[in-house]
Amino acid sequence: MTLTTRRLSLRPIRPSDAPLVHGMATRKGVAVPAGYPTPKTLRASRARVARSVAEWRKREPKRLTFSIIRREDAAWLGLVNLSWPHAGVGELGYSLHPRYWGRGYASEAVRRVVDLAFGELGAHRVQATCWVKNPRSAGVLRNAGLRKEGTLRGYLKRGRMVRDEFMFGLARADGWRQQLPCELRG
Repeated sequence: MTLTTRRLSLRPIRPSDAPLVHGMATRKGVAVPAGYPTPKTLRASRARVARSVAEWRKREPKRLTFSIIRREDAAWLGLVNLSWPHAGVGELGYSLHPRYWGRGYASEAVRRVVDLAFGELGAHRVQATCWVKNPRSAGVLRNAGLRKEGTLRGYLKRGRMVRDEFMFGLARADGWRQQLPCELRG
């Protein structure tokens, strides 16, 4: 399954992406704001990527992880994933290499995965959380058509740090296609 947008191609993650994932995830300002532990070694990143690749082979995957590729030059930009915490509820996650921040790539990729979740996969809700101290991530979710629903106090614990997260969501009943920018309404 490969998804496309005007500027991007979203393809299933591959084992060969592991060094790129590791290079991104170990950059200052990537893993902690995104809410996942910084990988300590390339081997740890390879194992994480292998688990994501294995999910694609399952009959009913619990998480679909896509590599974000810029179509004009095949540059690897980052990851976007869709998991299923409850039946019919898709949850988004994403990370972009800092060299590509501020160009709208994350929003474009997330918008396409929202479209996949509601369209082809039949979700009745799509949601995501982001750290209250990460305004860029909140902007990605707003630009993807999700609405800020509130603050989850003490929601995420990483090591000794307990942090608050914003919850963003969109229900099919909200008229999800109307929430998307014109170029994605189809």
